Amino acid sequence: MRRSGALAVLAVLGFTVLSWALPPCTPPFIEARVLRVIDGDTIEVRIIRAPEGIGVKEETVEQVRYIGINAPESTEPGYEAATHINRLLVEGKTVYLELDVTVRDRYGRLLAYVYLDPEGHFMVNLALATSTLFRAYLFDNTPRYNVCFSQADVDPCICSSCCGECVPAEKASEYYGKEIWVCGVVASVSRLDYNRVFLNFGKPYPNQIFTVMVHERYTSAFDAAYGPRWEAKLLGQVVCVLGTVQEYRGKPEILPTKPEQLRADVLGVPCPPFCPCK
Repeated sequence: MRRSGALAVLAVLGFTVLSWALPPCTPPFIEARVLRVIDGDTIEVRIIRAPEGIGVKEETVEQVRYIGINAPESTEPGYEAATHINRLLVEGKTVYLELDVTVRDRYGRLLAYVYLDPEGHFMVNLALATSTLFRAYLFDNTPRYNVCFSQADVDPCICSSCCGECVPAEKASEYYGKEIWVCGVVASVSRLDYNRVFLNFGKPYPNQIFTVMVHERYTSAFDAAYGPRWEAKLLGQVVCVLGTVQEYRGKPEILPTKPEQLRADVLGVPCPPFCPCK
């Protein structure tokens, strides 16, 4: 079953990216062998062939960060699945790298578009962007295919906005490890000095029955979508959130990373019609 599931993933990604067949601006000119997959968007390679004058030497080992996408971190839901999908695509294979304006990030990793063929028709970065586990991650200093990534990015909230599973907050603990909508009344809110936001459902903290935590890494996106101190608007309101239910100190929580994962009438985005506590 695991093998057939892996083949199905590759088949879907392959079909999707072939429909996007994207020959690069110039053929990828660096050839490398993947030594290991570090996570969903980073690999370690040995350089087989590279032209002179670009700061990449043959027979050296480099870490390569995929341009254009972002995978879940090790502390976030989906990390293992994203890493596994990346392994299915590239582990142990010869790949071909195309660079952009900026060659390395602040950690010294190569920034590259990674292809499975020397002509550059199958871009791994773009294939991964079509999965709901990965999100487009665009920068001005690597702009070549930004438009393509933004259009290929699949928003899991769009996919689940018309149908799906939704449970009241008091039952969230029955769904650990599952991605569902949870809804309920917000009883208390808080924002820490470094912009981490907490929404506590059912009862005020520390007696809450369910928590939504927005990590400071993502708070700015919520602020841009819903306005400054948007969390204050949610006090006493029915709120629905989409994500994987996790356990923290014996209580269920969801850690949304995109504004679209949070719904409330007061925010101008009503809860999904199938949620029981609108």
